Amino acid sequence: MFGIEKDFQKLMEQVYGPLNKDKMTEFQPNPQTPEQVDEGLRNAFRQAIKDGVMDATPYLKQMEPKIEIDPSLILKSGDCIYYHGIKYQKVVEPKSFYNKLWDLLKTKLNDTLDCDELTDEVMDLIKDTIPEPLENKFHSEIIQGYNTAIKDIVENF
Repeated sequence: MFGIEKDFQKLMEQVYGPLNKDKMTEFQPNPQTPEQVDEGLRNAFRQAIKDGVMDATPYLKQMEPKIEIDPSLILKSGDCIYYHGIKYQKVVEPKSFYNKLWDLLKTKLNDTLDCDELTDEVMDLIKDTIPEPLENKFHSEIIQGYNTAIKDIVENF
């Protein structure tokens, strides 16, 4: 150590007593998951705001979404929209088999009571023709996949 460091060490020993290296331990923080670190930082941030140590206004303004769409950058093509070269398409939930069948029969039978009855009868016919799952004695993956497909079909009806 240099002269000034020795002088500083002597001064510290006079104020706080001699340095006892046996009692000193190296601090080792507990290992934490990223989620624990995230939660700890959020709690510290909330506490600092609550204590008045920190003003959150600039951070809250920064977090507000800024959505500004320039209409001149939108290109429409069919059911797709292109914005900044990225394709966006409307997501349409697919109709169930029952609804598709009902719509088909409705166009042919003009939304009569027969349409509803006929749709139910066709659905019952299909349910009755679904085969039973196979017995999988040898634990075959093919039979297991077949049985899973049959189970999914039955559940969807």
